Formats: sequence, structure tokens, C-alpha cells
Amino acid sequence: MPKNILINYKNINFSYKDVQILFDINITIKKGESVAIVGHNGAGKTTLIKLLIGVLEPNSGTINSTHYIQTNKLSFMPEHSALYGHLSGIELMHYFAELKGVGFKDIDKILKLVKIDFAMYKKISQYSKGMKQRLMLAQALLSDPEILILDEPYSGLDPSSRRLFSYILQDLSAKGKSIILSSHTLEGLTDIVDNVIFMKKGRVALSGKIKTVIDNLDLNDKIKLTLDKESSADKIIKSIQHLITSHMLSHNKLTLFYKTTNNIEILRTIVNIASIQDIDINKANVNDAYYLIYDKL
Repeated sequence: MPKNILINYKNINFSYKDVQILFDINITIKKGESVAIVGHNGAGKTTLIKLLIGVLEPNSGTINSTHYIQTNKLSFMPEHSALYGHLSGIELMHYFAELKGVGFKDIDKILKLVKIDFAMYKKISQYSKGMKQRLMLAQALLSDPEILILDEPYSGLDPSSRRLFSYILQDLSAKGKSIILSSHTLEGLTDIVDNVIFMKKGRVALSGKIKTVIDNLDLNDKIKLTLDKESSADKIIKSIQHLITSHMLSHNKLTLFYKTTNNIEILRTIVNIASIQDIDINKANVNDAYYLIYDKL
């Protein structure tokens, strides 16, 4: 396997009892890349991860990876944490540190990073779901991993904790760590990962660099206009009809859909012919790709 390849799924098929879960999966992840595996519940995301970390074995095909897979340089944060409720947070961290063969010196710093240090001496049975998620992230960071694998890391998090997770993962990605996460929500993912793998019914529906995926799907940008009473929506639409793909009008709010290349010309035309209270421009993003893939592909 080439040295720059971190993980390579080749012709992977997996069945549970008589039900096939994954169909002919071929995925390549390079060193230093961060990847989001996204899809509806039941799309096969968690199974992909369990195959990677060795919890499951494929029925056919191979998964090649670097030596990291057998070392502490790979860490895993599961979606469902089966934690020992009778232990305190600090006791659990000591337990995992011993399992991983790392010292205790960074535990306090890591607990503070994930903002669970205030509860480190409380029994885990007293933790909320979000607190348990932060503790599970803390244990995954113990060995300063080169590869961090997270299964639905945002599950059960409130907005504040979600933002905290995003900041931590962004920082790790910026430091060259490889992050592989599964998620059925796309909020904040583009700040963390470079690549996306869309799973649909056990198959890879689409994968690649996020910007490339968006460009290849030929998605529309959109601009939302709040019009003054003096402005005519019909006049605006008529003047830019050749530049837009569609439009929606509701009272004094006009939404225009168009290709990125027409952005400047549309804005210039609108400003010259209409009186606008407010303009909101939305570039095509990974959420639009998600909806297209699951609604139409």
C-alpha cells in the first residue's frame, strides 16, 4: 500500500445473519485527511467504523491500514458509551490510561479541555448524556492519537457542548491529525473535515473533497431579498430571468436560485433596479449535497 494511504477499504461486503448491510465498499483515506461519513440512520456508517477498528470482520474484501491501527496512535469514541457508573470520572480516566499504557500527567489538562473537570470526582452514574460524551472524548485524547475515530460524536450534545467538540476537533485537524467521524447531522462538519463520504442503504452514494462534491453536483446558490414596497418582484425576475434557475416569492420576500458564476451580475442588476431592505446570500454547501443525494439519487 502506498505510504500516503492511511486506510483502504477494497470491495468490502458485510452481512449480519441473512441481511446484507454493506455492498462493495471501496474507500481510500490518505494520511492527514479528515473525513465525515454521513447518512441516515441505518445507512451503514457505524458498521464501516466497526470494521475499521476490528470489532467486525467483512464477509469479503479487505481493509488495509497503516500500523496505527494496532497502536495507541488510533483512538475511538463510540456512539453509545457503556461506562462504569460506580467509578468517578477521574477513576475512569486512570483506568483507560493504564489500558493504553500512558501516564496520568495529562489527565487533568484533558478533562479541563473538554470542560468536565468540575465533575471529575463525581460518580459517572450521576453524569448527563452530554457529560458522558465529553468524558468519552477525553479518554480518546489520552494517547495523543494520530487518528481519531468518532461514531456520532454530537449525539446527545447541547449547542454549547457541540460547539466545544467542534473547536477541539478543528484544532486537532489543524495540527495534522486524521479525524474520521460518522454523523447524520452536517452542522459544523465543514470546519473539521476535508472530505465527505455519503452512505445510502449500505453503499457509497458519493465521496470526495467537499468542494469537489458540491461543484460536481451542480448545486444552486441562493439569494434571499426583502423588498421595499416600491420594488416590483416581477420587474426583478424579468430582468434576471436568463441568470437564474428558479425563484420563490412570498409577500415581500423573493428567493432566487442560480449558479455561482452568475453571482456578481445578479447582484449588480438587482441593486440598479430595486430598493432592497435586506439581502441574504447562501452559497451551495454540504447540506444541499446531502438533501440532493437522499432525495433524488
